[in-house]
Amino acid sequence: MEDDKGSKGEDPPTAEGSAFEALERDFQQVLQELVGDKSLERFRTEYEKLHRALKKSHESEKRLVKKARELNAEIVQNASKVQTALKLSQEDQATVASLKREIEKAWKMVDAAHDKEARAKEAIASLK
Repeated sequence: MEDDKGSKGEDPPTAEGSAFEALERDFQQVLQELVGDKSLERFRTEYEKLHRALKKSHESEKRLVKKARELNAEIVQNASKVQTALKLSQEDQATVASLKREIEKAWKMVDAAHDKEARAKEAIASLK
């Protein structure tokens, strides 16, 4: 039983994959040796069950490793987004503080203008 998954864009072969392929070849070889011997039929059946369990476990491990990589990439991407958001937030806070200072300065100028206007009205009233 060979997988045709290599053509579906999976990761390139690794040492782990090569070791699993070697185990698969060994299994097929042992199975061929056991097929003719009726006295080892129970052993062959159990050997096949173990092999199926190993393959299932291997496939599950590959899926989990792939998912872990995807999640790790997502975490890195989200961390970058969080850093960008924090930087923008800090810049916004600086802008807000600057605008508050400008508003405060503008109100002081308004107050000064009101005071000046009041003094001017007093001066006009005293001249009348």
